[in-house]
Amino acid sequence: MAGNDVVLEGFICPICMTDFKAPHHLTKHFEEVHNDDPEILRSLKDLFGKAKKKILKQDDIPETFPNAIQQDKRRSPEINWGPQEIGAITSHTRYFKDIRNARLERYAYETNKLLIRLDKLLNNLPSDPVDRKVHERSIVPWIDEKDVKLCPNCAKSFHLARRKHHCRLCGAVMCHNCTVFLSLIDARKMTSPVSIQDDSALSPISERTFPERIARAGIGLSKLARSPSNGSLNSVLSLVNDSTSSEQHFRVCTHCINLLDAREMQKAKQFDKPIVCEFYEKMKEYMSEASQHLAMYNKMWESLKEGETTYGLEDAQSLRVKLAKLGENIDATSKRILVLGVKKDATDSQEALGQELRLYQMVRTSAMIFLKEELLTLQPLPSIEEYAVLQEERQKRIEARIAYEWQLEEEQREKPKEQRKKDTWNLDSNPSLKTSQAQVMVTQSQGWGPSHITPIMSSSMDPIIEQMSNLRAYIKQARADCKYDEVATLENNLRELQSAYFAMKQSNSNDG
Repeated sequence: MAGNDVVLEGFICPICMTDFKAPHHLTKHFEEVHNDDPEILRSLKDLFGKAKKKILKQDDIPETFPNAIQQDKRRSPEINWGPQEIGAITSHTRYFKDIRNARLERYAYETNKLLIRLDKLLNNLPSDPVDRKVHERSIVPWIDEKDVKLCPNCAKSFHLARRKHHCRLCGAVMCHNCTVFLSLIDARKMTSPVSIQDDSALSPISERTFPERIARAGIGLSKLARSPSNGSLNSVLSLVNDSTSSEQHFRVCTHCINLLDAREMQKAKQFDKPIVCEFYEKMKEYMSEASQHLAMYNKMWESLKEGETTYGLEDAQSLRVKLAKLGENIDATSKRILVLGVKKDATDSQEALGQELRLYQMVRTSAMIFLKEELLTLQPLPSIEEYAVLQEERQKRIEARIAYEWQLEEEQREKPKEQRKKDTWNLDSNPSLKTSQAQVMVTQSQGWGPSHITPIMSSSMDPIIEQMSNLRAYIKQARADCKYDEVATLENNLRELQSAYFAMKQSNSNDG
């Protein structure tokens, strides 16, 4: 009966009823023995997977459940844990400085050694190729060319077309393509002392690229000087003589020239000003000159607006044109400074480039503000017709004032004699009447004086004519310097001299 049947448990094969101790043994048995029906094997794997999940209580989670968890997590309020304390800090500055100092010391040692050798090579340098080679080998020991089979820089083998050459500074063996020529002029500039007062030793060699050096090495290749040697032509091109320029060179490797160029670049950064500084100084000069002319222009405009004849309309127009040119120069210079900030080399850090660009933009902004507030708000000058009308109105005002003064004088005559004397005494004690004499004085202490003009001295010339000639020269120079106050004063003096001269001539003719 069914009640008496024995229930088998474990990993039992349903076909051959063989008991296995592990599930992978049963699966392997099915794959090897009962591999005829693949559906039975697939159903058995599914059955084992469900049984394993049930035993380990790893039921399948619905797909919507993780989404619900994420939504609840987003809706949950954030917990404020408060300010957290800074964790452990480890300073690597000392380690960094140790590595950097060691590397800088190594580079400084190598560079100084090359400079000392270069200075010794330049001292008592023979002109004969044989003696020069002996001189070079006595200062810098050369590596034996037999021990070098490949070029240490490009790793190419030496042969008849690729000969061996020694570096005159380190003595290493290189091929022709891995060496450059250092001229004696540049070498002397490198070894000469440099100071702020004497920057003649600074050479543009630091800004010269390697192709330019190699191109310069081609000078005088038609006449080569070769010293006798037991080896191959390793001393060819050791001395390059140009009959036209008589310039000689040292053959050096790229490693040595890189160290020397790096030192020249540091010298250039320390003593040379960037090009942007020159543009900025030029722009400030334009601004200062424009400010000075602007004050004079406003003064002339006020005088012309009143119809006065102190300043000429043509002088004011020429000054306005000069201010316009200064404004154009300021605008162009500030644009150049901004372009220099945009076209910076990409090798610098982004932070440094951003700071420099902001600085150049601020310079450009300051220039635009100056142009907007100072030069673009210039008062327009009156035309010739308007100036004539202003002069007529001023003449009418002067005539009305003269008539008013004559009326006051008539009233003064009607007053008693004592009162008239009292008024006369008050009038003489008024210091404002002496201002006209002070205005015609032009001295060096007022900020301008004629220079670079030789006074005309002639024994046969009339003194008044001589003074008038000198005044005309002074007026010309003052107008060129935009000193229109002095121009007005000198022209007034010239008119007075002319009036005195004509009066003297007329009196002499009447006497005769």
